[in-house]
Amino acid sequence: MSIKQVLLGALTVLAVAGTTAVLPTASASAKRTVTPANFRGTWQARISKKEVQKVKITKYSFSVSQYKNGKKEEGSWTVGNKKRKHSKNPFNGVPLYVHKDKKGYTFIGVKRRGQLWHLKRVTHKKKVSLRDDGWEYKSFGEKPIVHYYYRVK
Repeated sequence: MSIKQVLLGALTVLAVAGTTAVLPTASASAKRTVTPANFRGTWQARISKKEVQKVKITKYSFSVSQYKNGKKEEGSWTVGNKKRKHSKNPFNGVPLYVHKDKKGYTFIGVKRRGQLWHLKRVTHKKKVSLRDDGWEYKSFGEKPIVHYYYRVK
């Protein structure tokens, strides 16, 4: 190799290193998903005579709790970007997914684990409510089911 080729190679390396050091880098933190403002609050639906299901929607989180005879049951979960230490939540630190479709339904929950809820704000029995179109699993297969969640004060 001649001295010219070595100098040209060194200048090329310095030029590439110099331009990459000057270019701005993108932030590694992702933006947090925000829920729609008209969905926020605590909502509840009566599943049976003794069972109530509560849904709490805040700006950055979505949580579901089951109550039977007024006592909180196992299996409550919350989705949001914040990871909490010593949490028993199966979705701890999993990002919230929110997507609105053309029919006005908002898909909210965990996308990758199948915990998506199909919610739409409607008026039912002259009250503002959230309509949830979901599925009920029985021993003989799946059955479509609709629940209406009413606001809790």
